[in-house]
Amino acid sequence: MSKLSWDEYFFSITKVVATKSSCLRRQIGAIAVKDKRILATGYIL
Repeated sequence: MSKLSWDEYFFSITKVVATKSSCLRRQIGAIAVKDKRILATGYIL
């Protein structure tokens, strides 16, 4: 099994964050990253 690239890693976290959204039509998540460190996460209610 190969390691995920940094982009793949952060994208997978974004998909998990999006699952917190209560909107069934638009489950949108976001993360802010700087120097490979997550600064913030968010989603649309």
